[in-house]
Amino acid sequence: MSNKTKAKEFFATYDRQIRKDMDFWIKYRPSRWGDFLPEKSLKPLIKFIKSKSGKKFFLISALVFSLLFVGVIPTLSFIWSNIFRLSLIILVIPFFYWAFAIASVYSRVIFHAFSKYIRVVFYKLIDG
Repeated sequence: MSNKTKAKEFFATYDRQIRKDMDFWIKYRPSRWGDFLPEKSLKPLIKFIKSKSGKKFFLISALVFSLLFVGVIPTLSFIWSNIFRLSLIILVIPFFYWAFAIASVYSRVIFHAFSKYIRVVFYKLIDG
């Protein structure tokens, strides 16, 4: 598979996801939420929204709602989708540490054994 086809599939996947998300937000946009309420409760709700305290209430609730759905939930989703990568980091760092520790210990042992071997060879050459 060439890089062009991989890139096309990659962008096609993201395009499908973006279209799916846009369809959801268009279907359930805030201007349509009134359609879900019965007609009797819609008029008092509109009257409440037009009052000063109603505007303040809806402004604060919209702020909290947006903070949750724009900040907290995508962050949790990001952590959940990358938990495997994070667990790999947790496994890889000790692996590299122990690989370095073992390599340094064995290289020291090999160096000492090699230096003793060279000493023996030189003593045999000098005495021999």
